[in-house]
Amino acid sequence: MKKLLIGLSVLVVMTIVGCATNPTVSENSLGLRKTNIYTENDTTVQKIDYTKAAPGEAKVYERSFENAPPLIPHSVEGLLPITKNNNSCLGCHMPEIAPSVGAVAIPESHFVSFRPKTKIEANGTELKDGIVVVNTANIPAPIDKLHKLNDARFNCSQCHVPQANIKPLVKNNFVPEFTSKDGKHKSNLLDVLNEGVK
Repeated sequence: MKKLLIGLSVLVVMTIVGCATNPTVSENSLGLRKTNIYTENDTTVQKIDYTKAAPGEAKVYERSFENAPPLIPHSVEGLLPITKNNNSCLGCHMPEIAPSVGAVAIPESHFVSFRPKTKIEANGTELKDGIVVVNTANIPAPIDKLHKLNDARFNCSQCHVPQANIKPLVKNNFVPEFTSKDGKHKSNLLDVLNEGVK
């Protein structure tokens, strides 16, 4: 009983000392923007200086990690938005055009469908590419080569963003590791897509 009382006394003292020495943290200091979290009145967006260089004139940055979508190194003024009837990117980046204009060609992975053919049997069993689905992690991604740009890859700006000269809000200590020597500038997605999948 005596040990229990001593233990409780120590716990109470530690709690009091801990609470007394820890200052209160205001809600405004919790986020990255450091303003009132209940209103947008004092919130301003950091000015972003996007590249204004014409296509072929800008410095091209390395990919952020292996197979990361590369940044758009040139101005996108007049090229966006991409609509179902207009994608100006294709005028320079289609593989048959890119070499003649000095542009980076759209990679082979954009001319492939990775979607499995799914079928539901009468008994409710789900099949993907003829394989009964128990655990989708064990099913390799299908690589169905198409004769045109995959419609799922048509909207370039859903993955690719313009380069900008901007100070990061938090320090980034990430250091990418590339498994291929051209990984900083080229995609090898089709070569590594099913690595580690049974």
